Amino acid sequence: MEHLLPLKVQYLLLFGVALFWTIVYILIIYKGFRDRVCGMPLAAICANITWEFLFTFCLPFHPLQQLVTLIWFLLDCIILLQFLAYSKGLYPKRTLYAAVSTLLLIALLLHYGMSVEFNDTMGVYSAFGINLMMSLLFIRMLLIKELQGQSLAIAYFKMIGTLCASILCYSFYPQSILLMIMYVLIFALDMLYILLIYSKSITVVHKRAALPPLTKS
Repeated sequence: MEHLLPLKVQYLLLFGVALFWTIVYILIIYKGFRDRVCGMPLAAICANITWEFLFTFCLPFHPLQQLVTLIWFLLDCIILLQFLAYSKGLYPKRTLYAAVSTLLLIALLLHYGMSVEFNDTMGVYSAFGINLMMSLLFIRMLLIKELQGQSLAIAYFKMIGTLCASILCYSFYPQSILLMIMYVLIFALDMLYILLIYSKSITVVHKRAALPPLTKS
């Protein structure tokens, strides 16, 4: 594996990935409790939580990585519980639990298969595949649920954390065309997501400003 960046820069980027993505998860949990809605689509939750489970408990490749992915795993468990709690009235209980269990199993098998097939011991390809899916699903969720469970801060920290990961992984895999395509697509979609959230936030502010002031009778 090539290393195009100095070791200090690599550690700085790793710290950025760990910090900014941890903030993303915390903000999603906070906004979810505040809006009483899950701030992450189910497919993204299942993909994330199984990737973190696999590379924390089954295929860890570095002690610091193991600690960070453990923290992410625990935070994603909270997000999954939010989804189950706030979806009880939307689907029959048996259907809901069956769907979640099936998606978790499928995601875990796919992550393991990709890791073995591509000799991807750090789960880079599946991680960026998840990230690309999340970027698409977050935009879809915004169009459906408006700003419920979402915020401009979540969008910015997701973009910055992923940008750190993209620069770092490019320094490790500069020859990978597939990864390069995913870096660019994710960044473009994250920028679009930020613009959409900003636009919807401005619209909400204008609507509130247009409301007549409350007067005492």
